[in-house]
Amino acid sequence: MSSTAYRFLTTAQVKRLHMRHIAKASPTQPAMLESAVNSPVNHEHYGQKDLFVLAGVLAEKIALDHSYQDGNKRTALFAADMFLKMNGHQLQTKLVGKDKVKFDEELSDAHVFVAMRRWTPEDLGNYYRSISQALGDKSKESEGKLSAS
Repeated sequence: MSSTAYRFLTTAQVKRLHMRHIAKASPTQPAMLESAVNSPVNHEHYGQKDLFVLAGVLAEKIALDHSYQDGNKRTALFAADMFLKMNGHQLQTKLVGKDKVKFDEELSDAHVFVAMRRWTPEDLGNYYRSISQALGDKSKESEGKLSAS
């Protein structure tokens, strides 16, 4: 029986993502950020093996734990994308045949739904799966990717 060994983000990496892409600010609740970042590790330990659901867990916890004064949902999105990249996938920011503005609204709405508890981590994970592409896979002809590097 083979199992996939996932790579997980550290709290320091999430802090750098926030500082680089959102705001030059430290978390106001550092313990909450640490808890959020460790949540997918715990879920994986207790049997959750779906990479996209684990990304959904990470994003949900970052969005709901309000570790930062501002930008928690955006930080959640960047963290989920980086987690997926570390594990061979990436979120697309534009899908062929979809209007860019409408797609951006859909991506934003997904994280608002999580923050409002209308979506579960599984729902968000399924959404991520629908807009992701394996790294090196050119078959989806994506035109844009989130950049957290």
